[in-house]
Amino acid sequence: MPILQVEHLKKHYEVYTEKVRALDDVSFTVEAGEFVAITGTSGSGKSTLMHLIGGVDTPTDGKVFVDGVDVFAQTRSQLAVYRRRKVGLIYQFYNLIPMLNARENILLPLELDRKVPDDDKLRSILKLLGLTEKVSCYPNHLSGGQQQRVAIARALMTEPSLLLADEPTGNLDSKNSDEIIRLLRDSNQKLGQTILIVTHDEKVAAKTDRVIEIDDGKIVRDERLV
Repeated sequence: MPILQVEHLKKHYEVYTEKVRALDDVSFTVEAGEFVAITGTSGSGKSTLMHLIGGVDTPTDGKVFVDGVDVFAQTRSQLAVYRRRKVGLIYQFYNLIPMLNARENILLPLELDRKVPDDDKLRSILKLLGLTEKVSCYPNHLSGGQQQRVAIARALMTEPSLLLADEPTGNLDSKNSDEIIRLLRDSNQKLGQTILIVTHDEKVAAKTDRVIEIDDGKIVRDERLV
């Protein structure tokens, strides 16, 4: 069974008197261990798709299954657990807590879930992401690339079924952008992490295994690169 199944997903809303079809009957599946890019121009619906998969928005119609579980058949409290345990969310602007150091930011989702962190796993992720020497640093003492690494580490620590990255390189220069994609690739290959990355950058998309392109809320391309 695929780790992700998106079935006839629709998201419509009204702007004044006009109906906008942000997503219009989108269907696809993702197997465990895939590294997939969701591409498209601004307003194409790619971020809307990511928000629906992440359980932070609800569809007009259609279904999303993660590990065989119907995401939108869950209660509000079940959805909160889903967001903490099943998906790891990485955003363009990091979303770190300024008064917490790197280690505290990374472990925050586990603390909210009242779970004891696995120290060996933490050390492994810190080493993978080059953060071993930065665990005591606060966000304002970290570069943009380092803050994004902390955000990735925070997402990986919960061992999510899916890692969802929404324009994770959009706020970085080309050097740091390349480094973040390399680190995501490493987590995909070394940790077996399934990753969906929203990007408008074709160079970033070309470094993944598969590209799904969305235009006007519809899939217009689904191509495997490897």
